[in-house]
This record gives sequence, C-alpha cells and structure tokens, in this order.
Amino acid sequence: MVPHRRSKPSSDWQEEIRSRFDAAFAHATPHQAPRLRQALGRWLLAAERDDLPPDLITPALLEQRTAHLEPAMAAAMRQALHAVFPQARVFGRESRVEVESKRMALAREIERNWHRLPEAWQQVLKPKLHFCPEGLEDGLLVDAWSVDTLRSRLQTVWGFFDFCRDHGLPSEITRQTVARRLDDRQDGFRTGTVSIKTVYRELQRLKNVDQALFPEHDWGWADAALKNLQKKANLQPSRNDARIVDLAELRMAAACCCDVAAEWHKTNPSFRAQMSANKLARTGLAISLLVNSPIRLESLSTLDLQENFDPTFTRLYLGPHQTKDKKRDERLLTPQVQQQLRDYINYHRAAVAPTDESALFVGSRGKPVARGYLSQTIGDQCQKVFGKRVTPQVIRNIVAGFIVSQAPERANLATVVLNHSSPSSTESYRANGTQVIAAQKLRAANDQGRATYGIVPEASVSAAKKPRRGRATPQRRSRRD
Repeated sequence: MVPHRRSKPSSDWQEEIRSRFDAAFAHATPHQAPRLRQALGRWLLAAERDDLPPDLITPALLEQRTAHLEPAMAAAMRQALHAVFPQARVFGRESRVEVESKRMALAREIERNWHRLPEAWQQVLKPKLHFCPEGLEDGLLVDAWSVDTLRSRLQTVWGFFDFCRDHGLPSEITRQTVARRLDDRQDGFRTGTVSIKTVYRELQRLKNVDQALFPEHDWGWADAALKNLQKKANLQPSRNDARIVDLAELRMAAACCCDVAAEWHKTNPSFRAQMSANKLARTGLAISLLVNSPIRLESLSTLDLQENFDPTFTRLYLGPHQTKDKKRDERLLTPQVQQQLRDYINYHRAAVAPTDESALFVGSRGKPVARGYLSQTIGDQCQKVFGKRVTPQVIRNIVAGFIVSQAPERANLATVVLNHSSPSSTESYRANGTQVIAAQKLRAANDQGRATYGIVPEASVSAAKKPRRGRATPQRRSRRD
C-alpha cells in the first residue's frame, strides 16, 4: 500500500524552484531548512493535485491551503513562498480589516463598568449616555462631550466610587468623601506615584460630571481647593522637561530606524524578520512625521493614504475633523520624509496590509495600529536610543520649545505649527523657551571658561574613550504588534 504523501519531496521539484529555494535558504539552520522544505513541498503537491501552476498564489488559495495547518507550518509555507516567488503578495489580504470606532469602543467600556456606578447615578446617566447608531439621537453627554473627554471623566468617576466602596464610605460625591479621596491622593503624591496636576484634573472632572447630572448640587466648597491645586500644579515642573532631546538627534534616530528596517527587509525573508522590519520602519516614519509636522497623536495614528496625502506623497493634509480649530491644515513634507514614506508603503506596509486597507500605519495582521500602541513603540524606541522616553506629546513640546527659544519674537508660529486652538495655548511654552535660552548661555559660558584654563570636560574624555552608540535594534517583538 502506497503511503499517503503530504509533501512533495525536493527531488521532484522543478530545477528552477529548487535552485531558488537553495539560494534563499543557504544559511538556514538544520532545524529551519527541513521545515521550510516540507512547507514548500506541501504547496507544490497541492498545486499539482489541483492542476494549477505553482506560482499561482492568490489570497483565496493561501487561505484554502493553510486553513488546516498548524500556525507554525502555515507561517513556514508563506515564508518559503515569499522567498521562491517574491513577486507574489504572500502576506497580503484581500478584504479590509474592520476597526471598531472610538464611539463603539467607549459604549462597550461603559457597559462593562456600569456596575461600578451607584444605582442613583445609573438612573440619571442611562438616557444621557445613549449611543445612537446613526449619531442623530445621542444622549446629552455623548452629544456635548468628545469621546476622549467623556471617557476620561467616566474613568475618574468609576475610580472614585471604587475608592468609596473600598474604604467603607457612602457612594456619593460629597465634601467628606472628596476630602478622604484627596487625603489618599496626597499620600500618593508623597510617594511619587501621582502628580499634583493629576489630582487637580481628577477633582475638576468629578465636579464637571456631578454638575452635569445634578445641577442643584453646590460645589462652592471645592473652588478653594481647585484654585490651590491649580496654582501648585502650574509651579510644579513638567515631567517632560527631563526628557527633552535635540530635534536633530530625533531626525537622525528616525532615519536610522528606516535604514536598519530596509536592511532587514532585504537580507532576511523570514516572517518574523519582516514583521520586525515593519515595526521598526513604522516607528521611524512616525517620528519623522512628528518632527516634520508635529500633529497630535490621534491625527497621526489615523492617517489615511487616500484622505491625508497627495498622490505623489509630498504633502500632508488634515481635515477639519482632525484639527482643534476645525479648519483644513496642509503640511509640506521634506524630501527625506517623502523617501521614508515611500519606502515604508512600498516594502514594509505592502507585506501585511490588505488590498483595500488605506490606513497608513498597520500591524503584522494588517489591522490599523491603535494610537496608544503607536505612542508606546515610539517611546520604547527613544528609550533605547536616548535613554529617555520621548512620546509624541513630548516631541510636540520639543518643537514648540525650539521655536520659542530660537525665535522668541515669532513665538506665535508655534500656534500655527502645533495647530493650537488659540494663541493662549502657546504661552505655556514661553517659560520653557526662556529656560532653554538660559541653559544654552550657561553652557556656552562654562565651555568658554574651561577653554580659557585648558580644562577638558569629563564627559568629553569619557566620550573619547567609549563612543556613544545609538543603535536602532529593537528588543524581542511584542505579541501586540
């Protein structure tokens, strides 16, 4: 009885296919080579049984021939096909991946946390938190507040009532329960786990939600506390001040990420390497776009190839719904950013994005990357290169501080570049700009004094002995990508 074959032996392959395979995986490990050979043999045997040419590779055939395979064998088959038939879109998909809207995500979050609200609050909130599928009959709070504002205020309320239950307090927002909460937050501030600004914002959110639901409640007793907290929060240094790096360094780090990702894409056809290259190239492009056009994280994460770029990828457009002032915004991209954008689209994104997907930033499964994860990858990469966690908001602060410090008389440019809703938002950067100028003058004076007396800075001696390395090599790939 002839045994049932599941894979076509390499001795029966076409000579051209066998030579391509041997050339592509000449340096494969003894464990990888048999697995890849078996995976390609499965594909060739299936093509022979279907009486189809082996280089006919469509998403439908891929799904059909890998549906019954284990994930490791399916990935090996795609990897081998990508190496032997590079012109085929082995990692692409036909259908666009549906992404849950922020509204629906918030509606599900409210449903999950509904039990954390007191019964009295549930009765009042239920009609005000109604999400209409067409958006025509939304509840009062859904219509009045943005999704992000509503989420942050509800999360603060949920946390407050959890605190009341944990400490045996009545589930009510009163002067006594708020005072106990402030005492607890003060202990957190002393241990360094919470900032004054966070406490101020929490109290302000509690007041906003309570007054929206129960306008008859008197909050005059909290005005003094709010005023005092706001004053102390304004005097407290921003946590971003210690993270500031030079714009030129950010630009070089982004270019390095893109170059390393391109090298990985060309030299290693394995699926894991391709996905790591995609993640690194995506992170480098995101940093370059922020340095070139410091838009907000939400606008960055939702960039669309059809809506936000011109056909030649030389300009970036933001619609009225993506800006604070509700006006259309247009940004010119530098030649370097244009090249990084084209490379990412043509090589890295093309390997994972479905045919109909138009989102710029996509992950390994072809799904648009969430803004929180995009911010995390940018921060992680900057942590590796600079030893400082630079997030998209920090990059915006760096750009604003650069404008204010280099051209104080034209500080209003920061309002335009950062798309602030009003010029008053830019005023907060003037103090930082003054500090940057003072630090530069002090550094120049110190350098001049050392040079006068022939003193070499200790940092320079250390740098001469051991040059600083700014590699863009990431750590092990996260499962979330």
